[in-house]
Amino acid sequence: MRLARVVGTVVATRKNPKLDGAKLLLAQPVDQAGEATGPTQLAIDGVGAGIGELVLLVLEGRAA
Repeated sequence: MRLARVVGTVVATRKNPKLDGAKLLLAQPVDQAGEATGPTQLAIDGVGAGIGELVLLVLEGRAA
């Protein structure tokens, strides 16, 4: 898992049918001090996060 800050949303005119109804976000990975640590990533929102909020990115495993 990685800590990230939500920096935006994504609108898709076409996406995989398995993602219908899913909210897509742009998340900037950050360190414990809140400093950016890597490139912005596309994330699927499962909890209703909003822009500016800190979230956990799950990159692999059952929770992903």
